[in-house]
Amino acid sequence: MPAYRTQKVLSRKGYPEAEGWEYIEDGCLKRTHSACVCMTCQHFDYSCDKHCRTLLTCRFQERLIPHGEHLNSRCPLWMRRIETAIGWCPDAA
Repeated sequence: MPAYRTQKVLSRKGYPEAEGWEYIEDGCLKRTHSACVCMTCQHFDYSCDKHCRTLLTCRFQERLIPHGEHLNSRCPLWMRRIETAIGWCPDAA
């Protein structure tokens, strides 16, 4: 029987400075029914804190995005992802 090795899946690099960021203010994010949401924005990113909780961040505003808002809201700074031009956008897959 062949021996299979398993690989440990490493989480994305944590951003300790993101843990101290504040959440985006109420009224900044606007509801939308299109594909132009935070998750498809060039500035969207995510990481894990020291307790392995997911932090959704806007790198441009240096603020946290409330959970769930990245799926149905966007801000005026929304910018199309560069990866969509070449056909690769793993965050929105």
